[in-house]
Amino acid sequence: MVPEQSPNKHVTREREARRRLQADDKDSRARATLADALMCQDRLQEASLEFAKVAVADQSHPSAHKGLAAIANYFGHPRRGRRIMQDFYEREPIELDPYGSDLPKEQRPPAILQVRGFDKTRIMLGARSDGTVSTKLRGGHFTTKFLLLDPPFQVHRFTISRDNILRPDILPPHALILNTIADADVEGSSLRSLGAYLEQHPETTIINRPDRVADTARDRNAERLAGIDGLTFPRTERIRFENASPDKVARIIDELEFAFPFLIRRVGTQTGRSFARIRNRQDLDDYVKERLNGTYFVINYRKILWEGRLFRKLRLFHIDGEFFPVVCHLDKVWNVHGGNRKTIMRGDEVLMAEEKSFLKDWKSYVGAANVQRIETVAERTSLEFFGMDFTIDSDGSLFIYELNPAMRHSFDHARNFPYKLPHDKAISNAFQAMILKRFP
Repeated sequence: MVPEQSPNKHVTREREARRRLQADDKDSRARATLADALMCQDRLQEASLEFAKVAVADQSHPSAHKGLAAIANYFGHPRRGRRIMQDFYEREPIELDPYGSDLPKEQRPPAILQVRGFDKTRIMLGARSDGTVSTKLRGGHFTTKFLLLDPPFQVHRFTISRDNILRPDILPPHALILNTIADADVEGSSLRSLGAYLEQHPETTIINRPDRVADTARDRNAERLAGIDGLTFPRTERIRFENASPDKVARIIDELEFAFPFLIRRVGTQTGRSFARIRNRQDLDDYVKERLNGTYFVINYRKILWEGRLFRKLRLFHIDGEFFPVVCHLDKVWNVHGGNRKTIMRGDEVLMAEEKSFLKDWKSYVGAANVQRIETVAERTSLEFFGMDFTIDSDGSLFIYELNPAMRHSFDHARNFPYKLPHDKAISNAFQAMILKRFP
């Protein structure tokens, strides 16, 4: 769990925290520091006990509850971890941005309310490169870490849990709501709560209405984008399996007339987790193993190669009516993901030139007919912000892999591909401009 870096730093923190607790055993800050230091030494059982003491003493202490929940999840108790955070966010949903709070009220910068949910989202332990351990949310949201770089406004955060957003006068003053909930299959309950709030407050300015986010579930995308000439979103069926044997899974999929190869992934997962290409019955047996439980997407698969040799993923971000190019990723593996870029593209001038061509003028790259199709997709999607992964088929038509707001924007790849940096910055600038335009 913990990288082997500077272990003595955490031992020193532990000793200092214990010294402070000897002087005052009710010092919650010292106990939270102790718990964090123990966690960073991978002494998770001990850390959990200390986090629990802090959480009991201070029910509004965020890091104690997050640490307690993440450790519970790590030890195989996800329901307990989720319940801890649902209870916490139900009581303490607001994180106020201190930026400008020291100014007189009339001089404070405007504020937005960044809304997320905690229903099926998971809280996990994550190891940082400096040897510390942090907690992180993994679920149906997009992150604004690189979309909002040093914004000239306050960004208050509100986490929806069990309809807490519907309590009277609970929200802090704000000019607009930025809805970062991005996956209806993970945070459908939170989207419905936000929708109920908007019904009560129809005057609210919001980026990404919850009902439209819900329509970007994979199977709904397939229905919503059907009938656009020259565009394919692969057939996607949502199937609920209950203790299903490999034979039963195979029979259900066969009855739905899916042929090998096809794709399967558990509903509510992103970034390739649970995602597999099933080429034959042996692949299916390996995927199911003994029994399959839960809801899954089964998706038609089409092998589309760039120049007959590499898989290609093109990504655009749609921001406030305009599309911005993100990547043209060429790869040897069918499940194209950013982590593979360095293995094949870095140092290959031909492949990097292909990406540069897409980034420089994506409209010319995809062609006028596909530009029109992409604009039709935006009209039918009707969100201010979302991402689209796609490729161009051998006949020149558009094939969409995925479309939703649950796509991460960062500058990670620009470290290895510096030509991406201006385009990444343009995305961040456009996102912030979208918000500024909506202030009164």
